[in-house]
Amino acid sequence: MDSKDDCVCCGKRLSRDSKRPVNIKSLIIFVSARLFPEKMPTDCFICNTCRWMYNKWEANLGLNQILLQIDMLSQDDDGMTEEKDESSNENASGDVGTDSNDNSDDEMINDEESDENSSNDSKAKSNHKYDNEMIDDEESNGSSPSDSEMDCNDVYDNASVTDKSSFTSKDGLKLPTGISISSKSQCCVCRIQMVPPTITIKKEDRSNIFIRRNIFIPKGSRCCKIHTSNGYLLREDFFKLTAYKDDYRIFNLNYIVNTMQKLRKMVNSNKNVDFDDPLSLSDIEYKNLTGFTRTQHDHVLSYIPASALKTSINRSPRCAITCLLMKLRLGVSNSVLASMLGIDNKRKVTDIIHSTSAALIKYFVPHYLGLAHINREEIIKKHTSSIATRLLTENRNPCILVLDGTYLYIQVQLSFYICFATSIFSFHEQKSRNNQMQRKTFNLHKNRSLIKPMVAVTTTGYIVSVFGPFFSDNSNNDASILKHIMINNYDDILQWVEENDIMILDRGFRDSLGVLKSLGIDVAMPLFFGPKQNQSDVQDANNSRFVTILRWVVESVNARIKRFKWFNQVIPNSSLPSVQDFICIVAALLNCFHVSMVTPSPNDDETIRRMNSLRTQNNTLQIFLTDYNLTRNSIWNVTDIHNLVQSFPKLSMVDLRMITLGTS
Repeated sequence: MDSKDDCVCCGKRLSRDSKRPVNIKSLIIFVSARLFPEKMPTDCFICNTCRWMYNKWEANLGLNQILLQIDMLSQDDDGMTEEKDESSNENASGDVGTDSNDNSDDEMINDEESDENSSNDSKAKSNHKYDNEMIDDEESNGSSPSDSEMDCNDVYDNASVTDKSSFTSKDGLKLPTGISISSKSQCCVCRIQMVPPTITIKKEDRSNIFIRRNIFIPKGSRCCKIHTSNGYLLREDFFKLTAYKDDYRIFNLNYIVNTMQKLRKMVNSNKNVDFDDPLSLSDIEYKNLTGFTRTQHDHVLSYIPASALKTSINRSPRCAITCLLMKLRLGVSNSVLASMLGIDNKRKVTDIIHSTSAALIKYFVPHYLGLAHINREEIIKKHTSSIATRLLTENRNPCILVLDGTYLYIQVQLSFYICFATSIFSFHEQKSRNNQMQRKTFNLHKNRSLIKPMVAVTTTGYIVSVFGPFFSDNSNNDASILKHIMINNYDDILQWVEENDIMILDRGFRDSLGVLKSLGIDVAMPLFFGPKQNQSDVQDANNSRFVTILRWVVESVNARIKRFKWFNQVIPNSSLPSVQDFICIVAALLNCFHVSMVTPSPNDDETIRRMNSLRTQNNTLQIFLTDYNLTRNSIWNVTDIHNLVQSFPKLSMVDLRMITLGTS
């Protein structure tokens, strides 16, 4: 070109602010290719447009790998130590690798300046630090308290390494690494234009990505909020992030020492199951171990104040809650939990479970369980199925509850001490030869020792309250337990229910009907046979079916509780005082993330119409059998298949489903 004020590629006149030096190897190759067969002049410049074309050309991954191989071949075989010696004697050296162009390519990356240089490559300043600056991640002076915890300062200060002040600006280690997009307008994860709100990548995430994936994220890089949870990258987005380009970078020795300290801390604190590391477990693994996802854990943690579950050397608040949920979900012993969570003995696990259950009972459970946490109007509007309303209410608007007891098998030994604060009988066992406890908990129906909680749910499966547990001997059947609850006003139930409210019960509650009717509560229960009656008439049988189609939800709720294996196995004596707290915690969690068991269906109207139409119809088959005296067992005739009526009806699959299941 005629003047150094012109772009060497396109000849465009350059202003002082638009001069871009040709000072790195890849850029020299790009310009030389544009000028071929002419020779590229020395100390030349290009314009912003040509520089932008170069950036686009360099972003090609296949080409980038070739450039890296060219750069590797140009390195000395003596390694990084001789390279440092050569840099200190570069004035006396005659090697090609120490000329001004190469030195500019190997300049240090300064992470403190990355905010200024990260917005767009086309807007970067024309200086030698544009592509290669010194990486110095010493941010402890200006970092937040959460960031400083990751610096391992206590380990670093006590380590016998070279003092920080002795590291000069020329000291460093050249490493191949991937570089992510650094921009305040473009997401470094999905690489699209960001829409507020945006999140700055935390130092912990930048360190973890560099250690685990060899991708360097400059300080100040931002991403979309959907890629984060509590300010940290989600696991899938952590592994989704890719490098914008691959290059060699010289890392400051302070940065390398701190990175090694972080890596050492990660290795030394590694646990078999680590819930504190947001990248350690996926949502599926969370759900397999605890029954709930990581996001659901975050929601539960939001109710617990920091003073209730303090971070200790053994566990964090998150680890404490997951420890309790793993105990309930998996039904394993405290010794197994200690091994899984990296806790040195089972006594500490016992303390963690005790403190966690106390915190959840105090701060979380009252929001999602008990008659005080929800009013009747909300249950009627949100948690009552349309089928129940149309079958039972008869143009009224009552609250409908379904009650039933469930069984929890227990281990009872002669030497035993227990107190059920909420049971029908408070009991203290002091002498091993006294077998009163065994009698109170032994159930003749199941022929085992067990206790019985009473569950009250809505017709959609929402748990309103859990009463008990209670003893299970002959004096404590379902009816006596319900009478005891109503007479003693458990959970202020008498102030909560109103006249003409409906309770759906099974036949085991028949002895409590008098108490319920005296309180003005209507009862929906399958009917009993009358005197000398061996079969229900049509009206009674259909009324019983109206109850059966609604009562199944309480059995399904009990099954959901039993999915937590701790309740589905024999409970040891040492855990009996915690039964009430544990079942309330699980019930509150199921309510918190409640999924309705009954969803509106297009067939609901047809089902209700058919049930109402058949409710008063006569049983024609029974009438036919009675009229022809075909109900006696003594009458038996051999039927010839050839003499059968040809028009004998054939049932379709729809007919079979309607007869057996009641729905099509």
